[in-house]
Amino acid sequence: MTLTDERITAERLEELLHDDSIDMAHRALWLLLWEGDLRVLDLLSLEIRDVDLRARRVTGVCGRPVPEGEGDISERAAGLLRTLVGDRESGPLFATGNRALGWEQVMLTAGEQGHAIHEFRAGGRLHRREEPAAHSE
Repeated sequence: MTLTDERITAERLEELLHDDSIDMAHRALWLLLWEGDLRVLDLLSLEIRDVDLRARRVTGVCGRPVPEGEGDISERAAGLLRTLVGDRESGPLFATGNRALGWEQVMLTAGEQGHAIHEFRAGGRLHRREEPAAHSE
């Protein structure tokens, strides 16, 4: 697989996040990729217990604790995750129905929207570098 230098824009991300025809699990995943540095496969491995929505942070990935400050999530992302989790108390964080999202499914869904899955994380990184004042406090 060849990674390109393409990145999704903030405007395009907003369009996708507001598109109710796209499953909430994908939209929440895309926002977490945009906002942070966790990899796709790490996010897909998360269980509900690995995220503290009240404290707005990912606490563990694949049985390893996430260092303080590295797993922080925004209030917006926490809100999407609360909606996604609903009344489930256990199981995969990113799920549609009773099934965990898998690599092929996230690649396909991103592709259906005209993007490679890596563009969300790459676009977010670029956005954070270009607008440091918005993230400094």
